[in-house]
Amino acid sequence: MGFLQQLAGRVEEVAAAGGKFADAFVRTAGATVSGALVFVDREIGFAAQAAKKRNATKSEGRKRPAEK
Repeated sequence: MGFLQQLAGRVEEVAAAGGKFADAFVRTAGATVSGALVFVDREIGFAAQAAKKRNATKSEGRKRPAEK
């Protein structure tokens, strides 16, 4: 998450250096991109947790049926 915080800081610096329109544009774009990156990061975490759960339940719960 450090990368996202650095990116947000740089966006703020650029916004402070620009005019009113540039300021509004950069802040809006930065907030949108930052929000999207946070969402993607969170979804990747959820997918990793689901994969771990699936692998744990697969290995412990299922057994091969006995042959007749």
